[in-house]
Amino acid sequence: MKGYLIAEEGPLSGLVIRLEEGSEWIIGRDPSSSQVLEDPMVSRKHLICRLTDQGFIVENLSITNPASLNGNPIVDPVSLEEGDILQIGNTLFKFSETDPSYSDAFEPSASYKEPTIFEEESPLDIITLHEPSSGRWMLKVISGPNTGAEFGLDVGQTYIAGKDPSLCEIVFQDLSVSRQHAKLSVQEDGTVLVEDLSSKNGTYVNGHMLAEAKSLVSQDLVAIGTTSFLVIDKEQTRETIFSPTPIPPIFVEKEEEKLAVEEEIETKKSFKDMVIPTKHLIFAGCFGFLLLVGVTSALSLFKSHPVAVVSMDDEKMLKDIFKKFPGVEYSFNKPLGKIFIMGDVISDVEKQELYYLLKSLPFLQTIEDSVIVDEIITSDMNAFISKNPNWRAVSISALAPGKFTIRGYVQTLQDATALMEYLAVNFPYNEKLENQVVVANNLEAEIQSILMEKGFINVTFQLASGEIVLGGRVNDQSEKQFEQLLKDLKKMQGIRSVKNFVIITTASTTRINLSDKYRVTGTSKLGNVSQYVVINGQILTMGDLLDGMSITQIESDAVLLEKDGLKYRINYNQQ
Repeated sequence: MKGYLIAEEGPLSGLVIRLEEGSEWIIGRDPSSSQVLEDPMVSRKHLICRLTDQGFIVENLSITNPASLNGNPIVDPVSLEEGDILQIGNTLFKFSETDPSYSDAFEPSASYKEPTIFEEESPLDIITLHEPSSGRWMLKVISGPNTGAEFGLDVGQTYIAGKDPSLCEIVFQDLSVSRQHAKLSVQEDGTVLVEDLSSKNGTYVNGHMLAEAKSLVSQDLVAIGTTSFLVIDKEQTRETIFSPTPIPPIFVEKEEEKLAVEEEIETKKSFKDMVIPTKHLIFAGCFGFLLLVGVTSALSLFKSHPVAVVSMDDEKMLKDIFKKFPGVEYSFNKPLGKIFIMGDVISDVEKQELYYLLKSLPFLQTIEDSVIVDEIITSDMNAFISKNPNWRAVSISALAPGKFTIRGYVQTLQDATALMEYLAVNFPYNEKLENQVVVANNLEAEIQSILMEKGFINVTFQLASGEIVLGGRVNDQSEKQFEQLLKDLKKMQGIRSVKNFVIITTASTTRINLSDKYRVTGTSKLGNVSQYVVINGQILTMGDLLDGMSITQIESDAVLLEKDGLKYRINYNQQ
C-alpha cells in the first residue's frame, strides 16, 4: 500500500512526500528524519506517519506548533483518508493514494509530437504542449521562453498553468512562473475564466493584476511572469481574417524587388553622367573652410578637464549596513542584483530596519531572507514553559542575536532535568542555549554549609526565587567576618538580593535571658566573690546543673549558664 503527501499551499508548494518504502516515516526539520522539511515553523520531529492494517495513521510530535488535519489540531493518532488536508508548519499537504506522477488530468493523444521550440532540454523540465484541439478557444504565446506555442482549450475543462510538469496541464519554461501559477476554466456556456493561484509574481489581464477570478474575451492579453499569451476565440478569428481573392505575396515581392533594382541602376547611371559647375565647387570649398575655422575657434574657448567617474562600491555599502546587525550574514549575486540574508536579529523592529536599509540600495533587485526574530522564538517558548507550575520561575531570553539564555529557579534537581529534556525536544536552537537555571534545594544546602563553616550557627535564612532573608544573632567580635559573608553571598550564582535582619550583639546581650523563668532568692560570698546561689529553692554553685544547664559564673547581679553551645543568664539584685 502506498500513499503520497502533496504540498499544495505554502513555502514548500509542489513537494511530494512518498510513503512507499517501509512502514513508519518521521517528518520534521531534523536531518535524521525520514523526510526533512526546510521550514522554520516545523519542529525537529514534527509528525510521524505509520502504515497499519487499517491504512495510514499520523501522530503529532510537536508541542510548539502542532500539526492539524482538515483544520483540527491532531491530539490523538488519526487515520488518513483520500483527499485529507494535513498542515505541517506553514505548508498544506493533500493526502492521496494515487501517484501524482501518473495523474490522468492530461494524457497526450496519439498524434502528439515533441515540440521543437528548443533544441535542448531546459534545466527546469521538458516543456509540455497540448496539441491544438478542435475547441473554440486557443492560447497563443507571444512573449517569453515559449514564444509561438499554442494550447487548445476544451469546453468543460480546467487547466492549471505553471512550470511544474507533474502538476500542470499548461507548462511554461519560465523561471518567473510559479509551480502552479494560474487556473483557466472553460465553462459550459463557452466563456473562459482565469484565476490566480496565489502566485509569487501575480497574474495580469490587459495590464491589470487579478484580485479575483475574471472572465476573458477574445484577444485579451494574459501575463504570468515574463510569459504573455493571447486568448483567441477561433470562431471570431475566422470571420475577421477571411479574404476572398488574396494576391500571392511572392509575386508582389518579386515585382517590387525588380522595380527597386531598376530604379537603383537608373540612379547610378544618372549620377555618373552629372556635371557639377565650377562656381558651385568654389562656393562649397569656401563654405567648408569658413566652417572649419569657426569650429576650431569655438573649441579653443574651452579647456579640457578629466572627468572623475564615481563608482559605487556595492560590497562596501553592504558591509556598512550589516555592521549594525552582527547576527546576520548575507550572500550577494551582483549580476542578478539578488541578495540572500540569514541569521538572527533580536526584535522585529531590527528586521524592519534592515529591510529598509537594503531597499534603499539602488543595485538590489531581489531580497530573500531566512532571518529569525529571536523575540518571537523566546515569547512562544516561554508561553509553553509557563504552563508547567514547576517551571513558572524560568524564562528564555536572547541577550544577543542567536544567543539564547534560560534563567530562573526550580525547586528540585528532578524539575531541572525534566525541563532540559523538554527543551531538547521542543526548542529548535538548543546548540545556542546557555543554561543558567538554579536548583533551589542545592542552593539552600550550599548556603547552610557556608554558615556552618564560618561558625554562624545562630544565623537562620529563607530562600525564595533568588532572594535570601537572613535572621538571628551575631557576636560583635564576629561582625567583620559576617560582613564578608554577606558580600560572598551576593556573588553566588542564583542569588539576586540579600536582606539582612541579623542582630549584632555584645557579650552581655548574646546570652538568652531566663529571668522570667527562674528566680534568685539568695547568695553567699567569700570575700567579694559569690560562692553559692539559691535558684527556685535550690542551692547551687559553679559547675552545678540547672535543668541541664551548667552554671559557669556567679556574678554580683547575674548567674551565667551554658548548654549545647548556647549561653543563658538569670538576672537578680536589679534595682
